[in-house]
Amino acid sequence: MDVSENLNLPYIIPAQAQKHVTHNEAIKTIDALLHLAVKSRSLASPPASPAAGDRYIVPAAATGAWAGSQNAIAAWQDAAWTFYHPREGWIAYATDENTMLAFQHGAWTSATVNTTNQNRLGINTAADLTNRFAVASPASLFTHEGAGHQIKVNKAATGDTASLLFQSAWSGRAEMGLAGSDAFSVKVSPDGSTFHDALVVDPATGRVTFPAGVVGVRPQLTGHRTYYVATTGSDGNNGLTAGAPFATIQKAIDVAHNLDCASYDVMIEIANGTYAGASIARPLIGGGTLVIKGNETTPASVVLSSGLGFRNGAQVRVAGVRIAIATDLIHALSVGLGVHLRLGKVEFGAVGANADHIFCDSPCHIVLEDNYTITGGARRHMNIGVGHLAGANRTFTLTGTPAFTQFIAASNCGTVALSNPTIAGTATGGRYIAETNGVINTFGKATTFLPGTLAGTNPTGGIYA
Repeated sequence: MDVSENLNLPYIIPAQAQKHVTHNEAIKTIDALLHLAVKSRSLASPPASPAAGDRYIVPAAATGAWAGSQNAIAAWQDAAWTFYHPREGWIAYATDENTMLAFQHGAWTSATVNTTNQNRLGINTAADLTNRFAVASPASLFTHEGAGHQIKVNKAATGDTASLLFQSAWSGRAEMGLAGSDAFSVKVSPDGSTFHDALVVDPATGRVTFPAGVVGVRPQLTGHRTYYVATTGSDGNNGLTAGAPFATIQKAIDVAHNLDCASYDVMIEIANGTYAGASIARPLIGGGTLVIKGNETTPASVVLSSGLGFRNGAQVRVAGVRIAIATDLIHALSVGLGVHLRLGKVEFGAVGANADHIFCDSPCHIVLEDNYTITGGARRHMNIGVGHLAGANRTFTLTGTPAFTQFIAASNCGTVALSNPTIAGTATGGRYIAETNGVINTFGKATTFLPGTLAGTNPTGGIYA
């Protein structure tokens, strides 16, 4: 054999003359084929002024000096074209295409590496048996190819985990996904060991819960809520049980107004004792009725020493309390601005000068839902201006002969409608005054029906019927 198997390099044979010629021919071939980089594989005819060492892959249908040398490596050596015919598997780099080429099955094609089912891949970092795909980069981009794009994280079974884990110094700090269940969750950790569920989404209902609580978002009720108030309580409690009550009614009202009630009612249940009144300045968010309930069997056991004020469309029911106020100018119940008040079994004690038991000075609706007791006097028991008060088949029991300027007053188109009422006991003072188109309707009761020692009056368009 006088040539090598792969590159056909000529061998120097024994006793050969001019050995340098054979040696130089081998060097020339090596120079042409080692680190093979061709200038082009698409040039159809030889360049007019090639540089020494230029190499080309001869394309099909080449012309001139390249004719008939398809796929060969044409090298400009010693001012002439030398052709080297490739073998299967030769590699060449085409500089004009920035492409690595391989000679396969009689043709030059792009050299590709089969990356299917590789056991690991590290890009700018090392992959390992756990992190079989690893990337070290300022950012990673996953984009579409004309439409949408999804990133999929799949797990084998419900109890496994499919999640994104966010780390600091290789220690977990936050995780989101399906962590040990099919409920989507977001959890955080201060140390990479103990994790706290911040958000959990029930896969069956889509309902979101915040197991660790939430700040700045109103808790949403899923049923009626009760808060407890007692003289032994503290406004630092949560008020959710009789064993941890609030100390004041106002605190319970304020907490109720921070809820999203989702149409459910909130009851404030008050233990026996004496309390300050409160202000209800708006309705519950999400609807529902705010119920203020004391002792409905014995209202005198729960005493309010100042009044209850209702405004701005509040929806309220009050029952089981006794209201007795020593301070002047404070009404027992002050109602207005779109309020709907339902009044259950209560007791009205005495209030201070120029104050009423039930006062209304703007559009509102008051419904008497139960019988009640009056044990102390006021300027007026009912003073309804603009609004409407209604009660059917109610009994008003007066004890101790309380004194009133007028028992009932209606003015400015305000109406009092008492259907089939019953009065037990007596009072002193005027029976009623209906003025400026105010209406007091007892459905046919005599003008002497209401309690008092002075006749009622209806000046300036008022009506008593």
